Amino acid sequence: MLCCSSCYGRKCRCRTSRHSPKTRHAKTPAGPRPLHDYTKEQVLNVQDFGAKADGKSDNFQAFKKAWDKACASLVSTKILVPKDKTYYVKHINFTGPCRSSISMEIQGTVRSFPEMYDIPRRLWIMFEDVRNMGVFGGGTIDGNGEVWWANSCKIKKTKPCQSQSAPTALTFKNCTNLRVSNLKLVNAQQMQVNFQDCNDVEASKLLVVAPAESPNTDGIHITRTTNINVLDSEIRTGDDCVSIVNGSRNVEVRNIVCGPGHGISIGSLGEDNSEHYVSDISVKGVKMTGTTNGVRIKTWQGILR
Repeated sequence: MLCCSSCYGRKCRCRTSRHSPKTRHAKTPAGPRPLHDYTKEQVLNVQDFGAKADGKSDNFQAFKKAWDKACASLVSTKILVPKDKTYYVKHINFTGPCRSSISMEIQGTVRSFPEMYDIPRRLWIMFEDVRNMGVFGGGTIDGNGEVWWANSCKIKKTKPCQSQSAPTALTFKNCTNLRVSNLKLVNAQQMQVNFQDCNDVEASKLLVVAPAESPNTDGIHITRTTNINVLDSEIRTGDDCVSIVNGSRNVEVRNIVCGPGHGISIGSLGEDNSEHYVSDISVKGVKMTGTTNGVRIKTWQGILR
């Protein structure tokens, strides 16, 4: 086990594994269980709920109506975002729990509007409190983040960093048995993908891209999440390719191409005089090109007494 802490006013230490010498790593999760009985699956096309690929309409209501119907269904349901279409969405929260397994097949493009505007909780697209879910399809989620980068305090040095902070592009919060695969995630306003308070997750075959100079565009961010595999993906971004922070355990990162970016990071840990822990982290088969770091552990400064 890897345990990192930042302690003030008392003795602190980092401990190595208490496992027996024969135990090198916690058992890797087998991956999410099958999501659907495909013989009974219904398909809901967002266009049938009023979605317009006209380059100007906010498709929040159409996507929300499709989600609400799918979430209330007693049979497995797939929401389809059709191929060769681009749908603009200001922001949306897909909320569970749902009555059956659910998936979203993104064949086309979901894109944010190209200007700064208020986004609740600074989360552009969020899936929350959902079990047995898949998001896949070969399409694109485009944060259209250029205007946010240009107004970042890291670019505009005189700008306060707390003023209208950029949103995370895609967030999964409190989700269980989750599969995210075969998607392109590009030009996030800030973080690209955040898995928060999730369990039993597989993220695979993802292409995550933002310019090297784009600020704070972490590729895949993992916080308080257990049993997660990040596999067979390419991440090119302006910050950490993968960042693993407090409360996460049994994390495997395998067969990743990383760069440009800041490499693979654990932390930062121990902010505000606190003890933060991550455990059973495995990084294998990662190819890094043009990164500022390899694999690193970041901690806040503490005091040893």
